[in-house]
Order: sequence, then C-alpha cells, then structure tokens
Amino acid sequence: MNILLLSPWLPWPPFGGALIRTFETLSYLARQHQITLLAPLRDPKEAKNIPMLNHLCARIVTTALSDELHAVLRRLSLGLLLGRPLIQSMHFDPNLAREIHRLTSEEVYDIIHVEFSFMSPYLAFISPRSAAKKVLSMHNIESLRFARELKYARGVRRIALLSDYKFFKLWEQKSLYKFDGILAVSPSEQAWIRQHAPAAALELVPNGVNTKYFSVTDGSHENRSIVFTALMNYPPNIDAVVWFCDEILPVVQSKHPEISFKIVGDKPGPAVLALAKRKGVHVTGRVPDIRPYLSDSLALVVPLRSGGGSRLKILEAMAMGRPVVSTYQGAEGLDIADGLNILLADSPEDFAEHIFALVADPQLGKRLGSAGRNLVENKYDWKTCLSRLENFYRALLRKAPMAPGLADMRSPCGQFSE
Repeated sequence: MNILLLSPWLPWPPFGGALIRTFETLSYLARQHQITLLAPLRDPKEAKNIPMLNHLCARIVTTALSDELHAVLRRLSLGLLLGRPLIQSMHFDPNLAREIHRLTSEEVYDIIHVEFSFMSPYLAFISPRSAAKKVLSMHNIESLRFARELKYARGVRRIALLSDYKFFKLWEQKSLYKFDGILAVSPSEQAWIRQHAPAAALELVPNGVNTKYFSVTDGSHENRSIVFTALMNYPPNIDAVVWFCDEILPVVQSKHPEISFKIVGDKPGPAVLALAKRKGVHVTGRVPDIRPYLSDSLALVVPLRSGGGSRLKILEAMAMGRPVVSTYQGAEGLDIADGLNILLADSPEDFAEHIFALVADPQLGKRLGSAGRNLVENKYDWKTCLSRLENFYRALLRKAPMAPGLADMRSPCGQFSE
C-alpha cells in the first residue's frame, strides 16, 4: 500500500507516549508498505533528526511551525477570529495544508493516516481527485481529557480548557464522520467512539511496548527510589507529580525518610523544576535512556488524575519486570488486575500504603514484576498490537478499488532494525 502519514510532530526522538506510538506505527508499516511522512518541525534544530527516519520512509515532507510564544499566540488569535478551537489553532499550519493538497494531487495514495483528532481540519485540503481511505488514530478522546483536567486546572489554563471543552467537544464528534476508519487505543474510548459515530468503521489498536528493548534486568527490589517517567510539559503529567509531591511523598517519607522520587522526562517547566528543591526529589530533564532509572527503582508510580488513552510508561516498567503503583485513572485502558500485576489506589493514604508494602516485602515487587512482564509479552508487544492495523486498512480498501499500480508496494528502505 502507498500510505500518507500525517503527524503533528516529527516522531524522532520518540520521547513521550504520542511520539512513541507514532514512531512504532511508522516503523511497523514501513516493513511492507511505502510511506510518505508529513509533519511540521516545531524547532529548526529538529531538521537534524530527519535522517534518523529516512530508512523508514520513501519520502519525508516537513514544514516550519514554530512553538515560540509569539508564533503560538498569533495562531491562537487567528483561530479565535475564524471560530476554531484553541487546540486546532495550536496545530494548524497553512503550509502543511498546502503540502497535503500538493501531495494528494501529484500522487495516488491508498491510505491517508492521521494522528490525533485535532489534525482533522487538514482533510479539507486533500485533493478532490484523491480516492484514498482516511484513517484517524485517536491517541486520546481530547474532549474527555479536557473535562478531566478541568477538575484540577486553575487560572488561564482553566479558562483555555473550558473553552476547548465546550467548543472542541462538538468539533471532535463531527470530525469522526470525516474519516473512513477510526482507531481507538482502549476499550472505553472505543465505546465512546461507537456511541458518537455508530456507523464508523472502528478498530481497537492498543498501545504497546518494545519487549526486546525494555527487557528484565537485575535491578534490586530493595532500592529506595521511586520514579515517574513522562514528557513533562504535558499538563496531566505536571499535575501528577505536583500532587504526588504535595500529598503522597510526605506521607511516604514520614515513615521512610530514605525514599527519593525521580521525575524523569523531557521539557520540565517551572512548576516541575521547583519540585527539585524539596527533600528527596530529583528532576532529570531529558535522559538518553530511561531504562537505568526503571531498573534501579523500587517502583514506577503513576499518580495521574487526568488525561486519556493508555499509559506506555506502565507497559515499559512492566516489560522490565518492575512493580507499578498507579491511580485507577493512570492505569485506564489496560487489561490489568489490581494486586496481581499492579497496585492501584486513588487516595494519598492508600497510595502510600502500597509503597510501604513494597518496602516491607521485596518478594511482592518480584511477583508483581513477573506478572507484569507476562502480561506485556502476551498482550502488549507492539507487533501484536499493530498487526490489527494492516487488516483494518485492507478491510477499508475492499470497499473500494485499490489505487492502480500501487497495491503491495514495498518500501525501498528495507526492514527496520530494532
């Protein structure tokens, strides 16, 4: 198949859940199909990362879409004048729209694969000559994420969320009807899509993990550091670590003052960096490899109170045989069992008690880690998760003639080496 993949970011380096899923999707599809990647560069320095994706793509087309404050404010102001939700204005680039029109005018694609519902306005710029099937990969139900964040947001962030929740909710629901097929990452989000677009072709393609890269290590279950791994400019992640440091860590350290908390992830802002002033809290920023931090931890903690989709960080820790303590919200969308392969709690006191249990009983951590590893090996390896994607594409294409001369094309880049 000849596939045009539209992403809001260049998926290299794959830091954070969104980029990891996009990168793994691209890598999987490139093994047997011809891929054109279309993505904006948010910083001129990102151009140096393009060669890292050349072996996966027949073609990579980029535009410049600055994330500098003045550029973002200009896009948001224009979006308000046009009656466009803030999240769509944040990611809309007229140059990218022109590239979509040019590419779909010059080349015949079988599939146009779009990452994130807020990218749906670009469909209006597809050439009318194109007969490609349009597929939406929904990393989150964005309007549900906004509703959850509203419970905890304050100030300007709350105003922006309230606007997008009320406005984008209608846009998101309407956008579903523009696609021939939709991909959900969890059963609960699959049900939401089915409710709001009952006639849509729908497939569950859950998030996964590279079980070869994230493998079991000899890390001790008697370590006294707990870790949170995430992209740290994402508001639900910011709320998670602030809440953990305010409400849970003091309870933990009152009984075990030796326990430290490591916040591992790219782009920490002022609110996260300020946490490093507290006793036992370390903020690393971007690290080249998160595996040593997981390997040397007592547990991964996932104190999320908002967000959507499913958490790749949990799957990564499980793949390495590390125990996970999470809120119920944090573990949403995963086929987990409390007490068997994960520990779940929503109150600070219960969350702290789970950490106390892991300190008191290293064998508990080993049992949880082993069960978690078994879960991801059997159900959440990326190859297993993404195998549904090609079958879904083929089912859509059976409803219409395949693009002439482009069926079964093979990528000249060869197979991706993990």
